[in-house]
Amino acid sequence: MIRDLEARDLERVRRLLTSAPEASAWSTDGLLAHPRDLHVRVAEEEEGALCGMVIFRVVADEAEILHIVVEAAQRQRGIGSRLMDEVVATCRIAGAQKIFLEVRESNSIARKFYARLGFRVTGCRRNYYRSPTEDALVLVRTM
Repeated sequence: MIRDLEARDLERVRRLLTSAPEASAWSTDGLLAHPRDLHVRVAEEEEGALCGMVIFRVVADEAEILHIVVEAAQRQRGIGSRLMDEVVATCRIAGAQKIFLEVRESNSIARKFYARLGFRVTGCRRNYYRSPTEDALVLVRTM
């Protein structure tokens, strides 16, 4: 099930975020008191365990995926695709024409995943990531 983040989820979200070292560092501070244009969705299994989350924002006719993570043991089960479907549906309703995101240049698995969803490389941000320092590819999907 994909749903909005709730206060009871914060500790599980902290664990999820620290379980993905390849992802950029994120804090849970302020996730509940976020601005109206920021959306935080979680993927919850039937047993109540959180196995993924996505943070994105929609401003005017553009959207940006700020963070998406799926627990390593739960990958390759369609959770990331369902989270991205939620992003696309929300963006359509909000009138977004494009969705942007950044991905580590070396993250070939994520790059293939995004390509299957219709994202294409549109630019590069030099030395964008830390630990290790690495370029980010800027991807866009036109709606």
